[in-house]
Amino acid sequence: MEPQDKEKNETMQRKRSKSSSPLSIPLDITTEIFLKLPAKSVSRFRCVSKLWSSIPTSPYFTNLFETRPNLLFFFKEGNRFFVVTIPNPNRRPSESLSYTSSEILDSYQIPYPKHSCLTIKTESIHGLICFQRGTKPTVWNPTMRTFKPLRKPDKSWESLTVFLGYDPVERKHKVVSMTCDQASDECRVLTLGSDQESWRTVKTNYKHLPFRGKRKDNYGPCRCINGVLYYQAEIGPHLVIMTFDLKSEKFHAIRLPWDDDFSPKMMISYKGKLAYLGHSDGKNSLLMWVLEDAKKGEWSTYNFLPLSHYDRSSETHFKLIGITNDGELIYAPYMVFESFDVIYIDPIRKTFRRVKYKGVADKGFRQRNGLEEHKPIRGIQYSPNHVDTLMSL
Repeated sequence: MEPQDKEKNETMQRKRSKSSSPLSIPLDITTEIFLKLPAKSVSRFRCVSKLWSSIPTSPYFTNLFETRPNLLFFFKEGNRFFVVTIPNPNRRPSESLSYTSSEILDSYQIPYPKHSCLTIKTESIHGLICFQRGTKPTVWNPTMRTFKPLRKPDKSWESLTVFLGYDPVERKHKVVSMTCDQASDECRVLTLGSDQESWRTVKTNYKHLPFRGKRKDNYGPCRCINGVLYYQAEIGPHLVIMTFDLKSEKFHAIRLPWDDDFSPKMMISYKGKLAYLGHSDGKNSLLMWVLEDAKKGEWSTYNFLPLSHYDRSSETHFKLIGITNDGELIYAPYMVFESFDVIYIDPIRKTFRRVKYKGVADKGFRQRNGLEEHKPIRGIQYSPNHVDTLMSL
């Protein structure tokens, strides 16, 4: 082949190679394709090129990318950390009783993060979860499998509590921290992903002390609903609900409506409103208080049938962990042997569903992950209504 023809042929090959390269796809089309993929695929495709790697981390993409809320749970075994995501099944209002099966969405294991105590401090807030070890908070993105340790908010604080919130207007996560050994009229706020990511001092108009609650209680420490943080606190001798607007960064106090007969067990978000689930003395039922109007302090109450009404045998093996966005109570197992079941109860429609999730804790799962075959999985922590986020930490 003549040198001139050889050079022409090499030029043609380079053009073909370039035209078949993923980089030849227009950026806007690539972005639209990525938005239709599951988070697991998007994370994997970041390895293709620098351009593709930059797409999931762009503010435009992360603001549009959101999945249907699912149930995330995790547990520690030795020095390994296991994370599993399962779907909240679509509700079937016509069914009063159903036993169905479903597949898991994703699972992985990573080395247990050093110098961490992975006990949930906050619910999953727009894809992120906050932990706390001593006076050092850590933010975790389960989708991206990344952890971000935060600096101590105040060097003089000997103890503290942290809340994680999401402002849907500014589309920013904020970490709110305050001392929990004495009442104070200020807190520290850190905006994740900001140009100057550091703790700021924010003054409150209420000198209060965050309420830790009893160990057996599970209604805290807070809930983030439509850009507002809700948490219990003590103002003098009174126990109140404090609100913190994440956009305006203003505080407000709400009086608790119940008397000593009501024992709150869980603070939840019920159809976009703050609510408490608990028991009333002498009544074999669940009672729910719903905050209808925060400014006026108006509440409504609902009585629900307990799990034992639907399945008495499950009462001692399952615990109430939360509620779906569709209003179904979620009961998950305390420990898992060879099968993983979750119970969903719609207290309004009085429907009951028990879903068996394949691929969790069965023989295949244990063999793939090097877990003992007949040893129960303990210490499971649950985070309902988790959505994937590709936010970079």
